[in-house]
Amino acid sequence: MKAIRCATIIVCLMSAEAAAFDYQTGRGVGLGGGILLSKSSASALVTLPSGGIDSGEIKVEMGLGRKFEMKELDQAFVAAAYRYRDVVVALGVAQFGHRDFYAERTAKLNVAYSIRRIWVGASVSGIMVDISQGYGQLRAAALGLGLAARTKRVVGAIVGDNLNSPALYSGGLPLKPRYSGFLEYAGSGSFLTVGRATFEAEQKPQFALGQFLQISKKAALFWGFATAPTLYGGGLEVNHKRAVISYAGQFHPVLGFTHQISLSYAFGGPATKQEEVF
Repeated sequence: MKAIRCATIIVCLMSAEAAAFDYQTGRGVGLGGGILLSKSSASALVTLPSGGIDSGEIKVEMGLGRKFEMKELDQAFVAAAYRYRDVVVALGVAQFGHRDFYAERTAKLNVAYSIRRIWVGASVSGIMVDISQGYGQLRAAALGLGLAARTKRVVGAIVGDNLNSPALYSGGLPLKPRYSGFLEYAGSGSFLTVGRATFEAEQKPQFALGQFLQISKKAALFWGFATAPTLYGGGLEVNHKRAVISYAGQFHPVLGFTHQISLSYAFGGPATKQEEVF
């Protein structure tokens, strides 16, 4: 077990550049990295310009997680989003790991504008990597663009990240641009089906599929799986008025379980609005 723990930490350190600028969403762990687009959480709005927020509404979200059940790989995030008429501004900060060993601190700002059923957005991200034993800090910034379109039952989005090919240090390997497509379909029942496809040069394509099932007015179940690497996930969500508590878990066949819990709240917007999934 100790050998697996050490190997996992080493892999995370070696892949720091490849993983940089990833911003975790509250339900993403359980949905295989998929995102609910029709009713976006604050963390989803930081990731892409999907809409799903009313004019005058503010959404806040915070989450805590432990990757592969290792305290060295703890992660936390805070996100907030606000819509004014046709403009949505979303900001998120996150930390992965611990400063006394290895830590990534990430901040991302996403600004989106709607033209009827079309959303366009641009993002800027910054990352600071702390490595102990006197190695100091590494920093970089990345730019991204996104586009989303909505119909009655289908919502789709495409996002390009790392478009400026940033590097964490002078002479370091630049991060390759990464392109992701997201899709959501609202079935005739109380469920949503989501999908994701991610492409990056010199990397295997990643695909994910998941479902979100509203089992009552106050509870929902969700599941998902992803490829490259193979991951299986699921979770439970409970809501009261406009507050939502979500637990999501994910299983890697070799490295084990990842757990995450998040709390979100929405206020403002229409006075009679009640937070619902659909």
